[in-house]
Amino acid sequence: MRSMKINKRNPKTILIVVVISATLLISCGGPGNNSSKSVGNSDSTKIVLNEELPPLQTTSINVGKLRMHQDGYSIGKKTELTELQNQLINNEFDIIEIVWIWDSSPKYADMPMKIIYNKIDGTLKLIYTTNNVIEEYSNISPECLSKFFKNGEKSLYKLQDYCKNSKYDFNNREMTTNAIGDKPEQSEWDGSVKVVKDFIKENANDASSIKFLEWSKVSAFDKFWIVRCKYKGTNALGGVITENVWFYIQNNQVIKTKKLAGE
Repeated sequence: MRSMKINKRNPKTILIVVVISATLLISCGGPGNNSSKSVGNSDSTKIVLNEELPPLQTTSINVGKLRMHQDGYSIGKKTELTELQNQLINNEFDIIEIVWIWDSSPKYADMPMKIIYNKIDGTLKLIYTTNNVIEEYSNISPECLSKFFKNGEKSLYKLQDYCKNSKYDFNNREMTTNAIGDKPEQSEWDGSVKVVKDFIKENANDASSIKFLEWSKVSAFDKFWIVRCKYKGTNALGGVITENVWFYIQNNQVIKTKKLAGE
């Protein structure tokens, strides 16, 4: 600022200088200027950071009515699994929901179904929507699921062969009203179910000739626990026959059976 000569003999000049100096002192943040503290002092306001995640994007596809294979998967070129495979490579969505109805006619009512796969947390749920029964697979990465599809697998039970550290959980808490009883125990060694083995031998022509060849996994179906067993034995004429049969179980008893066509 350019210096100014002060005429000591002129009191008006002295008054003007004092007013100008006071104005500059306030505008430059001198003592008494409270506004400078709120702007220049970074400690006056503390920023709080909250944990946030972006919302998960979901796609839902209705496949319609599908025929079910004897081993518990859908038949046809377009099924719940083909649609899941198609959406797996779509990076736009985090959660894939596939809805369909299993046509179980003429013997049983239609069965509404749903698959929900969460890419983020690696959970895949097969849901029987009528009674909210859930088969859940955890630690299922998109990569191992892709390998599962690439090898042409049809049954979700095979997921554990492709996904290391995967776990299977069956939730039947909503099925208690159906009075189907506890889930029958299934041998981890050979897949056999004792109540079914006993039933077959008790009704066989020659119990000692029975050889068990194949077991499916015990599953919930309508108001039953069901399991498929393929076995062979000697009939009344002395010939060896092979049968492939579904067994329907309630309260640890075989209620009915259904022999597969063509067997």
